[in-house]
Amino acid sequence: MAGWKQISGSLKAISAGSRTNVWGVNSGGGIYRYTNDDANPWVNIPGSLSDIGAGADGTVWGVNAGGEIFRYTGDQGSTRWVKIAGGLSRISVGSRTNVWGVNSGGGIYRYTNDDANPWVNIPGSLSDIGAAADGTVWGVNSGGNIYRYTGDQPS
Repeated sequence: MAGWKQISGSLKAISAGSRTNVWGVNSGGGIYRYTNDDANPWVNIPGSLSDIGAGADGTVWGVNAGGEIFRYTGDQGSTRWVKIAGGLSRISVGSRTNVWGVNSGGGIYRYTNDDANPWVNIPGSLSDIGAAADGTVWGVNSGGNIYRYTGDQPS
């Protein structure tokens, strides 16, 4: 593929928040973080996920095959992943304050920045979602239609 450099390894999902914040999951649910060294590119992170989202500010969230939601805490506590209430099948992270997901029924959810009441439902139905560091959010539905979130502004 002209213009692309192949990096060793095998992943089924990948998210790049920045040049130095790249994460992926493989077909077995293994979680991998890019080392910033193409000769030895990946380090395995304990846990199992089916989708992952990495933000430009270093924030990382994931969902597992059972729809459980987790936020990566690294070495901040006794566990690397903190479970967040709710259920999602896809997740995208633009930044610590711009986390979005969709559930298996197409429901759209935005993180409230409050773990005690973490999600607000956004009207509509999507099958995948993408959130950017600047607050931009895009989505696609099961029919392949593409949408950009405008909030209360006219579309």
